[in-house]
Amino acid sequence: MTNAIRFKLSNLSFASHCFLAFVIRLILILYANLHDKYFAVPYTDVDYKVFTDAARHVVEGRSPFERHTYRYSPFLAWLLTPNVVLHKDFGKVLFSGIDVLIALLIRNILTRQKCNETVKYFCALLWLYNPLTLIITTRGNADSLAVFLVTFTLDLLQRDEVVLCGLMHGLSIHFRLYPLMFSLPMFLSLCENNRFLPNKNQWKLVLSCTLSIVILTTTGYYLYGFTFLYESVLYHLVRQDTRHNFSVYFYMLYLSADQSQNVIQKILMFLPRVFLLLLTSYFYSEKSKLPFAMFVQTMIAVMYNSVITSQYFFWFLSLLPLCLPNLKTSLRRCVCLTCSWILSQGIWLLTAYVLEFQGINSFTCLWLSGLLLFAVNVNILVNIIYMFRD
Repeated sequence: MTNAIRFKLSNLSFASHCFLAFVIRLILILYANLHDKYFAVPYTDVDYKVFTDAARHVVEGRSPFERHTYRYSPFLAWLLTPNVVLHKDFGKVLFSGIDVLIALLIRNILTRQKCNETVKYFCALLWLYNPLTLIITTRGNADSLAVFLVTFTLDLLQRDEVVLCGLMHGLSIHFRLYPLMFSLPMFLSLCENNRFLPNKNQWKLVLSCTLSIVILTTTGYYLYGFTFLYESVLYHLVRQDTRHNFSVYFYMLYLSADQSQNVIQKILMFLPRVFLLLLTSYFYSEKSKLPFAMFVQTMIAVMYNSVITSQYFFWFLSLLPLCLPNLKTSLRRCVCLTCSWILSQGIWLLTAYVLEFQGINSFTCLWLSGLLLFAVNVNILVNIIYMFRD
């Protein structure tokens, strides 16, 4: 971080900032109720309604998977049963509180990395007041919970709580599959002298993570059978969404929706991502570089995924504050990269709005907008890798 961004922060304590950020989220939650009532395009995420319906099924003693399109952990529906028995906004308030806990974890992790007070303070506040974080959480998206589990896993590993780290990592994979890609860099970060023979801590990590996944999967299968296994796990592996989204692959998948699945096509889509994930796992396998490895891998996985929605950006933006102290750059470059990212998203959203709400055929423009966003993301990632200094 350069001196240019080490500005004087307000006299508010960190606890006061956490409280203020939470209040801002509560205000947005109240606004969401008014917005949903008077505007055609709702503020509340459609997934939040799915969560609530699934929670209602649980309260009624039925399976959450009876709710069409519920493809998450059954324990999420259990967690959100107060949406039904207390208040429909309970989940949004819960996710907002989890946002504050993530900020605390960011500060704790950066403290152990020996960051100065100003830098770690700035990085934590960047998460608390990030507009995308505020909006996604208060819309009722549950990814703040996934981000919390990932950040807590990293926190435990840095504190050498290897068994607890493995158990938490298994839990995070159960809730969202994307943390699975962190397994290799986490495993390699525990390496000592011999890279080929697992040491004691590596065995602890693998066995505790496996135990966690087995217990959660077995419990889910016992309660809800194969439906649980397919909807919450297998579906995400075979998913082929032809609706318009940020992915560069969406138009190709849309045009070939009526054709039989091409195995070679799927392999060609899959290989670049796997190669880059393996490469980054090796190059950033040191424990001190682990937050950066996780950030880079998440950004790669999102960029090359066949389906990308706004909440996917949430995954790597949550890890960016942990990397900022090691990025040596100017404020001007940061502003330029940020503006290019926002502008490219704005162009895509405009063309998507024209297609979905105006009924104008803009598929070609939407595809070109997706290519632009992909190019911008690649440029940003290359710049961040170039700026990284351990």
